Amino acid sequence: QIIAAAMIPLSGLWINNLYGILGIHELTPWLGIPLTILLIVFICNAINLIDGIDGLASGLSCVSLIILGCLYIHNHLWMYAMLAFASFGVLVPFFYYNVFGKVERCRKIFMGDTGSLTLGYILSFLAIKYSQNTESIPVTQGAFVIAFSTLIVPAFDVVRVVIVRIYNGKSPFEPDKNHIHHQFLAMGFTVRQAMLLILLVSCVFSGINILLMPYVDNTLMLIGDIVVWIGLNLWWSNVRRKKITV
Repeated sequence: QIIAAAMIPLSGLWINNLYGILGIHELTPWLGIPLTILLIVFICNAINLIDGIDGLASGLSCVSLIILGCLYIHNHLWMYAMLAFASFGVLVPFFYYNVFGKVERCRKIFMGDTGSLTLGYILSFLAIKYSQNTESIPVTQGAFVIAFSTLIVPAFDVVRVVIVRIYNGKSPFEPDKNHIHHQFLAMGFTVRQAMLLILLVSCVFSGINILLMPYVDNTLMLIGDIVVWIGLNLWWSNVRRKKITV
């Protein structure tokens, strides 16, 4: 994964600006390239780990691809918009047969690690390209936060799960049933209801970040996302505990 991730910065595409997050603006290659590789590996595994119920990984990827595609169209970067929408087009039939396909009719398909890791690679490429400060892309206030806000749900979920595992004295790589979709299922939602609600959460996060970015400092926006995510998870955990107790 590290070797594959390194191909992107070796091609000249790496995160060179944080747009004022924590007071940091331009990044040197010595910082930007390792950060880029780390983010690519992180996003690929986040998409892989979120693939726990039918339609979730592909649905979240579709949301991200549509938003990134529209952002590229807004900036008249047609080639990258085409990549985003072409990837979305590939996912549409997969999503249908993954969610609505019938096993007994041999018409149900699953993604697997290869599919989820490939999706994560494409999404990380598109997000990094949008966040890169170059002459080919008009400078967008908070481009870094906007680009990666489309991946908040899988990214934040992985961080939360790892922290909970370490807190409980378990290996961060040991599988469990503490992901966001497991929480929704434990609260009593069906698989499709959980999937749709998580997609809605992703859309709301992305929409709010894009709408508020011109008026809110990047650091405050990121802190706000983290606080809201923590609050939501505490609420979901409380509902889950009550459901189990009953």
